[in-house]
Amino acid sequence: MQRRAVAVVAALFLVVGGLSLGLVLTSEAPALDAAEDSVYQEGDEFTVGDRTYTVATVEASESSGGGHGGGGGVTYEAVIEWQNESGATQSTSVGQHGNVTLSGETFFAHFESGEEVVISSDFQTLREYNTATEQYHDHTNGLWGVGILSGVTVLFLFGMAYLPSRY
Repeated sequence: MQRRAVAVVAALFLVVGGLSLGLVLTSEAPALDAAEDSVYQEGDEFTVGDRTYTVATVEASESSGGGHGGGGGVTYEAVIEWQNESGATQSTSVGQHGNVTLSGETFFAHFESGEEVVISSDFQTLREYNTATEQYHDHTNGLWGVGILSGVTVLFLFGMAYLPSRY
């Protein structure tokens, strides 16, 4: 009788763990809802005030973790060029969610890939994106926790069911 009860509970936890894994694998990370006129690729030009800026490069580079399970990831960078009053070319670079000041106005950069960059002054949209991303990660991590907890519980229950009874 005890083994049947363990089998039923184990099956229940396996179903819960499987469903949580399914939700994690099919969930979709939020995307920044940027205006079409603020998305640029390499070579694109845009105007702020009376100055024209050119997106000289948009790059993504992967760095290794250096071992020991940390670090690593993708680093994004865009280089923006313009000509000053004397005709000399100047440039600045900006990374993921970094700020850049152009013609006295502050903008942020957001990269979805290494091929285009969002350059926008709509910081409210960035705050909403950051909040949605944080919630997405919290939910995903929570579902992984449910799956792991279910697996550990199943192993424990099977172990308890098959231990010799001394009573």
